[in-house]
Amino acid sequence: APRRHAPSADGLPSSERVFRKLQSMIIDGKIAPGTRLVELSLATQFGVSRTPVREALKRLVDGDLLLADPMRGLIVRTAEAAEVEEVYLVREVLDGLASRLAAQRIAGHDLSRLRLINDTMRQGIKDNRTDVIVNANIAFHDLIYKVAGNRTLERYGMELRNFVRRFSTEAFVSPSRVEAVMRDHERLLEALESGDSAAAEHASTEHLRQARDYVAQLHVREAVGAQQDSASVR
Repeated sequence: APRRHAPSADGLPSSERVFRKLQSMIIDGKIAPGTRLVELSLATQFGVSRTPVREALKRLVDGDLLLADPMRGLIVRTAEAAEVEEVYLVREVLDGLASRLAAQRIAGHDLSRLRLINDTMRQGIKDNRTDVIVNANIAFHDLIYKVAGNRTLERYGMELRNFVRRFSTEAFVSPSRVEAVMRDHERLLEALESGDSAAAEHASTEHLRQARDYVAQLHVREAVGAQQDSASVR
């Protein structure tokens, strides 16, 4: 059996490789909320012993991606509507602050990169590639956090980004929502380019507020759909 911290072909310890893969699959929605994860099955799937899988699962529980259910074992957490609301409210503040700080520090090459990312997003719209749109949107906001130059802010922002990313794919399926995001990005870019900290903060806060409202509507539609499905079974 592999040693506890035996490195894989990519040089990562087995536990780290399993953790990153499972984290990515949960965040990207490839493992659906409510799915039960079984240690032995995962060990077989990843070709490792149970020890690194156990370590990875513990980290996912600590990171609030998994829930230790007394009856079912470890399951992928389902985000409640109230929790989503809380996260988006905090992100409004953090993203607004990041944009305000970025407006004071941003350089020409940063603006060029942001515009290039936006162009990639537009191409994703033309090609009907939701994955490209989602990744470009993440890259856009990540770069603003990086330019802001506050590592504590960036750390907390990235943590919440991973939570929000679980809803990104379904949010960007709507063409009207994608167009609204593009307009928001343009407004934010204009504020950053002019070095207007207050305008950048306002544009970012409004962008997150609209995202919060849209995701809340998604949760309502999902809840109604689940109730209708339940009623039809009876």
